[in-house]
Amino acid sequence: MTLEDSDSGFRNRIYSRCLEEKNSNLWNFKRYYAAATFWSWVDVGTDAFTALAGAVLTYGLAWRGLPTWMMVSLSLLVGAISIFKGSRKPGQRAEKVHSIGREYQELHDQIQDFIELDLKDGDREKPWLRDRFNELASERHNLKSEAKLSGVWYRWIKWERGDEIYEEAATTAQERKLLDPEGFEKEGSEEE
Repeated sequence: MTLEDSDSGFRNRIYSRCLEEKNSNLWNFKRYYAAATFWSWVDVGTDAFTALAGAVLTYGLAWRGLPTWMMVSLSLLVGAISIFKGSRKPGQRAEKVHSIGREYQELHDQIQDFIELDLKDGDREKPWLRDRFNELASERHNLKSEAKLSGVWYRWIKWERGDEIYEEAATTAQERKLLDPEGFEKEGSEEE
C-alpha cells in the first residue's frame, strides 16, 4: 500500500463521516425550523383568539346581546390561554428553537465548505483534516447537548417532506446558471 493509497483511503473515510454529519445537521435544522414555525403559529393563534374573544366579550357586556354562559365560557377560555402562554411561553420557545436551527444550518454549511474547499484539496495534511473534522463534529455534539427536541418533529418532516428535503439543500444547475451565468469552467479555461 502506497502513501497515496493510504491518503486516499483516509480522505474517503473522512468524506463518508462528513456526509453523515452533514445529513444529520440537515435534518436537525429542518426539524428545528418546523418546530419554531409551529410555536410561532401557536403564539400568534392564541393572541388572535384572545383579541377576538375580548371583542366578543366587549360586545356582550356593552349591548347585553350574548347569553351569560357564552361570556363566562369565553372568559374562562381567555384565562386558560393566559395560563398556557405564561407557562409554555410559545413566542420565546419559537425564538429559541429557531436560533438553534440556525446554528445547525450554519454547521451544515461549514461542513459543506470543509468538504468542497478543504477535503477535496489534495494539499491539506491528514492531521489538519482530522482536527478540523473533529472540531465540526464536537460542535454538533455541543449543540445536541444544549437543546432537546422530541422525535415528533423528525417524523413530521420525514412524513411531510421525505426526500424532498435534500433538494431544498442543494443548488440546481438552473439556479447555478442564474447566479453565475459565466460559470466556473469558462474562467478556468481562459487562464489555461
